[in-house]
Amino acid sequence: MEIVFNNVTYKENIKTPLEKTYLKNVTFMIEDNKITSIIGNTRSGIEVIGELIDIVKVPTNGTIRVYNYINDGRRVKNINKLRMNIGYVKSNVDEMLFNETVKEELSFGLKYFKYKLNKQEIRIKEALKLVNLSEDYLDKKIIDLTLEEKRKVALASTLIFNPSLIILENITIGLGSKEKENLIKLLKLLKEKYKKTIIIITKDTDFAYQVTDKVFVIDRGRVVLSGDKKALESDKMLTFYDLETPNIVKFINACNRKKKNITYTTNILDLIKEVYRNAK
Repeated sequence: MEIVFNNVTYKENIKTPLEKTYLKNVTFMIEDNKITSIIGNTRSGIEVIGELIDIVKVPTNGTIRVYNYINDGRRVKNINKLRMNIGYVKSNVDEMLFNETVKEELSFGLKYFKYKLNKQEIRIKEALKLVNLSEDYLDKKIIDLTLEEKRKVALASTLIFNPSLIILENITIGLGSKEKENLIKLLKLLKEKYKKTIIIITKDTDFAYQVTDKVFVIDRGRVVLSGDKKALESDKMLTFYDLETPNIVKFINACNRKKKNITYTTNILDLIKEVYRNAK
């Protein structure tokens, strides 16, 4: 089943001098077994979407349907069952990781939700393997990890429950090109082999273009652009909404302005072939 935002408005500090509107009558649908990118600049309001899906926040107006659960401001029954089915990695991973060692961190959720004791060790090892961390990490202190390693541990701690939905907020902040490449491979594996639904909430259009199936661009609380990754191929449109054009798209657009007729691709090797073909 899909995730559906239906005429959702979200405000904070209502009827005070600090009142702020994040979303305005937003309607969109996130499909199963797809990687969906929700993209926006710092004034877009996208930072509340993850918590609305996880029912940490409730809408001011409208409804969010997450599988069989409805977030409309009323009490939701069996909410822990929903949250076990959502792997949610927030922007600031240091807010998520509060145990001393990796093993304690990965064990915490299992103990909290009273997961079967004889299955805990198996789950921990499987989760580490998925994010490409060895079992040697179990005894390492969280404070000694790099940012990439912390993000992997945070992701592993959510994958332990085998959630069908994964939400990643600003997951690429602080990551280098190689680290992003590794993350792209992992997300594609999770979607294609393990049939996960993945939501990326980000400003990083370069990363989104390489991995996403569906795009929603939000500006000042409204959906202003949607479609497949082709939505990220317009320099003028992205500039208008204060977003960067993906690097590979910049190159292709520059070539095509010179009548080179380069086909859009996310793969560098395919791009090199296209350039070589047009150079003949």
